[in-house]
Amino acid sequence: MNRPGGTSPWTLAPVFVLRHAGLPFDWVESLGAAPAVLAACEEVLDVEDELGNALGDAAPAVVATLAAGGAPSVPRGAREIVARWRAAYDRMAAAHAGDLPGLRRRLRDHAATPTFRDAVFTSNPGMYEGMVARYLELDEAPDTAKHRRVERQLYTYLQRFCGKNETASAYGPMGYGQVTDGDGFAVEKVASPARRAFLAYWAVTELARAAARDRTLAPHVPIRLSLLARRSGDAIEVDGLEEPLRPGAEALRLVALLEENPAGFAGLAKAAGVPARAAVEALRPLLAAGALVRGLDVPGERVDPLPGLRASLSALPASEARDGWVRRLDGLASLCDRFGTAAGDVDARRAVLAELESAFTELTGVPARRGAGAVYADRLVLFEEAASPFRLVVGRDAAARLEAALAPALELSAAFGDQVQGGHRDEMAKIVREAGGALGFAAYAARARPENQEGSRFSPVRPVTVPAGDGEPVRLSPDALGPSGGEARYALPDVCLAMASPEEGADGTWRVLLARVHHHLLLTGWLTTFHPDPAAFDRAAADWLDGDGRDVVALATSRRNKGFYRFPGPRLVFNAADPDARDDNVAAADCTVELRDGRPVLVDAAGRVRELYPMLNDLTTYPPFAALSSPSVLHAPVRGTYGHLGRVTIGDACYQRERWTLPAGELPAGGRGPSALLALRRLARRHGLPRFVFARVEAERKPVLVDTASPFAAELLGHLRGDGAGAEGRDVLIEEMYPGPGELWLRDEAGRYTCELRMQLTRPATSPASPSPTYAEAR
Repeated sequence: MNRPGGTSPWTLAPVFVLRHAGLPFDWVESLGAAPAVLAACEEVLDVEDELGNALGDAAPAVVATLAAGGAPSVPRGAREIVARWRAAYDRMAAAHAGDLPGLRRRLRDHAATPTFRDAVFTSNPGMYEGMVARYLELDEAPDTAKHRRVERQLYTYLQRFCGKNETASAYGPMGYGQVTDGDGFAVEKVASPARRAFLAYWAVTELARAAARDRTLAPHVPIRLSLLARRSGDAIEVDGLEEPLRPGAEALRLVALLEENPAGFAGLAKAAGVPARAAVEALRPLLAAGALVRGLDVPGERVDPLPGLRASLSALPASEARDGWVRRLDGLASLCDRFGTAAGDVDARRAVLAELESAFTELTGVPARRGAGAVYADRLVLFEEAASPFRLVVGRDAAARLEAALAPALELSAAFGDQVQGGHRDEMAKIVREAGGALGFAAYAARARPENQEGSRFSPVRPVTVPAGDGEPVRLSPDALGPSGGEARYALPDVCLAMASPEEGADGTWRVLLARVHHHLLLTGWLTTFHPDPAAFDRAAADWLDGDGRDVVALATSRRNKGFYRFPGPRLVFNAADPDARDDNVAAADCTVELRDGRPVLVDAAGRVRELYPMLNDLTTYPPFAALSSPSVLHAPVRGTYGHLGRVTIGDACYQRERWTLPAGELPAGGRGPSALLALRRLARRHGLPRFVFARVEAERKPVLVDTASPFAAELLGHLRGDGAGAEGRDVLIEEMYPGPGELWLRDEAGRYTCELRMQLTRPATSPASPSPTYAEAR
């Protein structure tokens, strides 16, 4: 973004993504206890304070006995306080009993809305069909343990849909924003937000395997030289094999033909003038050893991979079997379209999904659901994306304010990234040095893999400890961790704006929270599904990639469930096959990791040093790859001397929300009713927690939004805490909700929405770099 008179070294890209909750925050806020109930809880806790003054360290055990309905033995002078506690508790329990039926009806009303039902079904059809549908069929749910479990599950989903900024279906719609000429900050409404459903990547892969097994198609399934293999005279070297393969002259002749034109056994045999069986027997050992790969392509860089598989099938010789498979794929695509257009009609969606799952299993022999049942873990045969009804327009003056507010925090993140990356480089340099100063990339990745590391699991970084008092806010200077290096940088922060509404007496100004920093560029991919000009994201990334003479290659990474990203430049490919068949690939088999000036660097076949771009967030701190990547910008976790640390600010931006680290045993035990709510109110009072916080507990993959005034939240926390023995020795991280409810500015007629802006910011190098070809020239 060209901004006259700008002072920030960090430049905001002209396009960005708006991520927000799919349901209004008002819904979860409406499930807090009535003021009279909360006042009654405070009365009980006031009496508990008196017990503490009278009994000292013995008071908690006395309160626990009282809460369990027992009769504790206390000194004569404390008996009157115990009696008042019982009376206050009885009043609180009566108020709670009078309030709870209304809260249960309100939860049920929310659960019965088409929006909520659709969100639950799309997130987890198994849970919806097994629990929610039956619950909603009742005229009134009785207060039984069975139905309380259903209500706890409903509340679990409600806090997620109302309090988490996701990117998944209508409970996490994706919106966009743009920096434009003009002033200010405006929210516009999109006329008709869209929904689109796609077959998941794993499902399309299973379809490709099933089609390749078809006896009519099998002779024509393409075979190609593996990207892990390279010919060397009369041998073929394969990464991962200690000894080269020596397949013989006839097999080498067939491999040479495949290098010129990948083909199936039938086409290869015809081109070579040999029987098909002879071609199969000659190449079978190479296929088994991984020197050759055989299969239909499933593109990994498209949001919708099904058309790519259809194109691979259509390229096979004409046959009824081929045309039949193409028709079946078209039928599956039609079912996905019907699922998307049936948004809001759960019954219609259930019927479409059942038809789709049946057709998929019939074609592949594979179950259509994986990991069903758990929140965040369900993996369906399809996934859905939804467009947000909101669009943001940011004037250049507001963009300049954002840049200025974020720059100091990003400078500290760059310095922290240097420290973390420096440690990774030293660690990896030792491995390369012990190997003689150079390793093939595959050998390097194998040797450098940390012990007990599985896959590409996130590699945590050590927190930065600051000498702060209990609950004391912390102000850090941008150079608190020292200056960052002068290399060019990129960062993809999630930015929250806290802006109270005029109705709440605000003046329209906003405060900035740097919620998280991703070491990434904003690329075309699933996040750009509904953007009218997805290539705008690639142009923003290319501005950095082509600057300062850098030479970056992306690490091609296998997809998981949903749409992926496309890197607008060359990729380092180390899988056996590249389903995207790009002509700018850099084969990992031709690359080495060498020591230059004492640090490990990635060197291609031409001797050019390349910087590595890890595509997945988990890999940005994975030591073997982080050591080879562009200079890191990482969010530094800040920890205080005590378990309670106030907000951390850098310049004009909040860098970390207020946090409490508490023993899990302090959470409400797994009880229910007034005692559970009282335990939660006691916890909030003891530690000064605001009404809404996020709690990260071991049982959940993601933080849970906790309303410290809600009976449902109290029971949910008790369930997640588990039994007392299991809670011992574990800590729970509590973090304030910031922006708070009164600072949520994204609104419509339904209410207020939590949101964040995913924005790309880049910083040029502060010292000149040697020139190298730009991405446009290299391609």
